[in-house]
Amino acid sequence: MLLATIALLDAAVARLPGVLSLGLPFAYVSQDLFLVACVLYDVATRRRVHPVYIWGGLVILVSQPLRLVVSQTPLWLALGDWVKG
Repeated sequence: MLLATIALLDAAVARLPGVLSLGLPFAYVSQDLFLVACVLYDVATRRRVHPVYIWGGLVILVSQPLRLVVSQTPLWLALGDWVKG
């Protein structure tokens, strides 16, 4: 549940006033900082990182550049136009 919330965090951060002027990667950096906080908490309290944070965090990190690439494809733009109506 926590990783799902972190995965949605970039959209919320990007909507804050003035954030897009810093660049879209800033929203991804904020997402990454929450992943780091989860890992640090696990290390501090359990002396190891739970495998869910490793695998889920990797999925989130890999999805960030993929989202930027896919968002510029003609198919994705056509889908957005179709949804917008």
